[in-house]
Amino acid sequence: MPQSGHSSVHVVAALVLLTAVSASGIFAQSPQQRKRFASAGVVELGGSMTFAATQPVAGGATGAWVYDFTMLPYAGYFVIEGLELGLNPAGVNVHTAGDTTTVQMRILFAPAYNFHTPTMVTPFIEGLAGLTSSSLMHSGSTKSSSGFTFGGRAGIKAAVTEKGMLTIGIQFLRITLNPSGAGSRNGANELSASAGWTVWL
Repeated sequence: MPQSGHSSVHVVAALVLLTAVSASGIFAQSPQQRKRFASAGVVELGGSMTFAATQPVAGGATGAWVYDFTMLPYAGYFVIEGLELGLNPAGVNVHTAGDTTTVQMRILFAPAYNFHTPTMVTPFIEGLAGLTSSSLMHSGSTKSSSGFTFGGRAGIKAAVTEKGMLTIGIQFLRITLNPSGAGSRNGANELSASAGWTVWL
């Protein structure tokens, strides 16, 4: 009986040791443990939002406030190290000046390259191309226009948490908004600075 008891203890100890070694091997080989930002297969989700209120002053007299709000959601997938295929699926820009409000809806493809560094900061460059539609509302009437938009963005992504990135960038867009029958380009050239937040999985 004593020998049987010692054998049982040895078997249990061996099983516990085998289980521990197996578990450590599984965790060591887990893809999640090996993943880092900007590696192939990583998904990035988030976006940016800006709001500006401006009151013009001329000759000491103040004018009506002008409000500008922009929301730009983002989703991206890294196909290879550093190279990301992104999409701004439902960008919104609202510009209000007096009794005139302009609402723009944007859908932009956003391929980007993220430069790996040994620090917490990842510089990036991004191309932007897609469609913009606009509705201008004034005195109860609405005028619509649409067209092709393209441009680019450059900036940095800073890892402020384990899976969270603070994104700071400068963006330029060449926006075409032609009403029906327009013979030449109408629209705007837009230069903006923005900050946003993304998470990666």
